[in-house]
Amino acid sequence: MGAILTQFRHLLNIKSLWLYLYIFKTIMAFLVTLPLFITVDSALSTSLFGKSLIESWDVSVFTELIALKSDAIAPIIISIFIGLIIYTILMQFANGGLYYLVVSRKLADPGWKDLFAEGGVNFFIHMKITLIMLIVYALLIPAGMFFVNLLGLIGGQMSGTSVLWLMLLKFLIMMFILTAASIFSDSARAASAAYPGKNLREILRHGADFFKPRLGRLFLYYIVTYLPFFIIWLLVEWLALKATGGIGGMVGIIIEFLLFQLAAASRSGQKLWYLIVLGKEFHSVNPGRFVPEQTELSFD
Repeated sequence: MGAILTQFRHLLNIKSLWLYLYIFKTIMAFLVTLPLFITVDSALSTSLFGKSLIESWDVSVFTELIALKSDAIAPIIISIFIGLIIYTILMQFANGGLYYLVVSRKLADPGWKDLFAEGGVNFFIHMKITLIMLIVYALLIPAGMFFVNLLGLIGGQMSGTSVLWLMLLKFLIMMFILTAASIFSDSARAASAAYPGKNLREILRHGADFFKPRLGRLFLYYIVTYLPFFIIWLLVEWLALKATGGIGGMVGIIIEFLLFQLAAASRSGQKLWYLIVLGKEFHSVNPGRFVPEQTELSFD
């Protein structure tokens, strides 16, 4: 635990990177959500609930959109899909620099030129890892759902509080499966930073060698770094509901928007904090190209 908290000071050393990562994600979020709002507003411009999505956040706008304006669903899905593709591609460029930074341990003075260079050099390997992980998630999610549904059959005779506990258990199992896959992805990306010249199979092997004996520890790192963000997110959700419900109108929406920016900034910080901790762990057991230079001693 102390080691995790110690690494937090490194996060403060890269405040500018934290800010740029947050701005990047915010811009991408706008590129995805603005077409959504524009499409919905255009589809419902002649509707009884035409402005409710912006003015009062009335859920009936979604009901009408699905029931009466189903032809607008396809453009919305397409715009979101295109936005996610653009975000994914740009994020792989950012990943090249991020994982280089945390594995090389050059946190005190991150060189922006090196970060951009590493982002370009490692772009394609990060794209390959992303495609591999999409396949992994596509296999894990149905398999995990099958397993938790078996638990549902076992608990078919339960009632009351027992059902709630079973639902919580099923949720935690799915979260563990997906988080473990995410940690493996981070391990492979860290390996790509340490071994930029290796092919995908070798990088996945290095990532697996790091991941398998340390899954429990890495999972603990993730939980500890994630909890502060989760608490902030819950607080923001509560305050946002108070703002939109109590204040209402555009003022409430602006306040809610500002609160969600706080949550987004904390999420970016959480991701960087976790990567700093993971990078230190990876560097300590498998530094790759970042092996410290040996000092030669001469005896005259």
